Amino acid sequence: MLHLTRLVNTRPIHIFLIVTTIAALAHPSFTQKSSTTDSGVFVILSSQQRVGSEKFKITSTVTGTEAAGEIEVNMPGSPKASETCMLKLGPGLYPVSYERQQKSPKKGSIAAQFGSPESKLVSSTEAGTENRIFFLPADHLTVLDTNFFHHYTLLLRQYDAERGGPQQFNVFVPQEATPGTIKLEFQGKENQQVGKTVREFNHYQAATDDVRIDIWATPQAEIYRMAIPQANLEVVRQ
Repeated sequence: MLHLTRLVNTRPIHIFLIVTTIAALAHPSFTQKSSTTDSGVFVILSSQQRVGSEKFKITSTVTGTEAAGEIEVNMPGSPKASETCMLKLGPGLYPVSYERQQKSPKKGSIAAQFGSPESKLVSSTEAGTENRIFFLPADHLTVLDTNFFHHYTLLLRQYDAERGGPQQFNVFVPQEATPGTIKLEFQGKENQQVGKTVREFNHYQAATDDVRIDIWATPQAEIYRMAIPQANLEVVRQ
């Protein structure tokens, strides 16, 4: 089971993990080009109030993908949290390595190397270093670290649009050192307000035993809005 939510105090914030899909026409599909880049800023809203932002850049080529992100979150009553991450994946979007650096309120880092049959995770804090080994699935594995919403774009690209329907993905959460699964399903096309204009997006719903997440994205897997009703949380592309 994936445990999905925790908010920050003196530790890094933990908001939600999600899974989404991508499809064309009835079920749009994502087509990998020789080189693509998706970059931007997500605004994080709690009860319609801005509490943080995430800058991201995802660069994909025929040889692999690199996804970099930087988050800053300032929840009411908690110190400001600032973190960066870098995820590297092979041609089939299977994770190769992952690094996460926490700059504030306390310093810490996570480094993961993914392999078969073993994957290694090293966590370092002011209290010391911990090494752990995991035996993770050899296919359909996605890294969805807490609070880095751009990771979900990489998951969108793995959805099998031809098969459609609900699909299950294996997930690893480095910050929680937790493996699990998430189901996702295409819900249809819907109009959403983007700035002063209305655009049509693909609507997806991701679910675990604990939470439901709605996601709106383009056919190119560019996420523009996410909503987590249970937490009054929303993520909007700037």
